Amino acid sequence: MTVANKIAREDAITEALRAADLAIGDEAPTPQALRIIAALKRLRSGKAVRVSGTHRVDYLSRVQEAARAAWLARHGSVFGPEHDAMAGVDTPIGRLRMVTWRTLWSGGARGERIAWAGEYYLDDEPITVAEIKDAGLAQRRTQRTRQRKERVE
Repeated sequence: MTVANKIAREDAITEALRAADLAIGDEAPTPQALRIIAALKRLRSGKAVRVSGTHRVDYLSRVQEAARAAWLARHGSVFGPEHDAMAGVDTPIGRLRMVTWRTLWSGGARGERIAWAGEYYLDDEPITVAEIKDAGLAQRRTQRTRQRKERVE
C-alpha cells in the first residue's frame, strides 16, 4: 500500500468515526452503533479500504511558513545556519519538522539577496523534498520553470 493510500485510508476512517459520533450525539449509543464504531476502528490495523478521494493538504507549505515565522520571531536580521529555528506540523504519517535559516545569496548582477535554507525531518528521520512530494505531503510545485524572454530590438 502506498503512502498516499495510507493517508486516504486514515482520512476515511477518521471521517467515518466523526460522522458516527455526530450521529450518536448526546444519546447513549446503541449496541449496533458500538459494533459499527468497533468495526471502523479495526480497519485501522487491517485490511485495505477503497477511497475515491481525500481532502488535499499542503503540509510542506505549512511547515515552511511555521518555521519561517518562528525564525522571524526569534531572530532579527541575522544570517547563517548558526541562527536557526524549528517548527513542525502533524501529518497523517507522522510529524514533519523543518529546521530553517537565512543565508546571503549572491545573485550575480542583481547583487546579494536573501535565501531560505532548511532541513526536513519526518518523525526525527531526515527526509528530502522529493520524498515529501512522493508521500503526498506537498501539493504545490516546488521547482520553478522559468521561461526565457526574447529580446525585441
